[in-house]
Amino acid sequence: MDVMNAIRGRRSIRKFQYKEIPAKVLEELLEAARLAPSAGNRQAWELIVITDQNIISNLVPICKNQQFINDSSVFLAAVTVPGQRWTMTDLTIMIDHVTLAAYEKGLGSCWIGAFDQDAINQLLGVPEDRSVAIGLALGYPAEYPSPRSRKSPQELFHWNKYGQQKQSPILRNDP
Repeated sequence: MDVMNAIRGRRSIRKFQYKEIPAKVLEELLEAARLAPSAGNRQAWELIVITDQNIISNLVPICKNQQFINDSSVFLAAVTVPGQRWTMTDLTIMIDHVTLAAYEKGLGSCWIGAFDQDAINQLLGVPEDRSVAIGLALGYPAEYPSPRSRKSPQELFHWNKYGQQKQSPILRNDP
């Protein structure tokens, strides 16, 4: 699959059909995470790969009752040492690698950022010097949402200095 097609096609999935993700596919997603760039190649994150449906079910109340999590096949919890510079940037790059690789494999994903920090750390046995920073629900989509509207290129891009615009046939106004 072309990377731009994956970027254009990927959506946040909030309706999953429960179906186990084959081990080989999951391993490829984890390899996409492992290969993600990071500041100074620090790789300052770890992933807890949750496949146990009981644990996934216990995540729902911790994650602000986002019920769709219960139907996901896998939940990834990204763990870091809080306060390290560049860590959140590195995490978002890594998670985005996983979302695009998942899309290529016919899987859906949804970033999870709303959760009770202490409760998720306790449930997952995270050491006190570390903390879950981001979650990612993964599974086979039960439905695929339509594209959402996006800001126009003119609203997002400035050329050489803030406020300078450029017309370009490449920068379309697609959703």
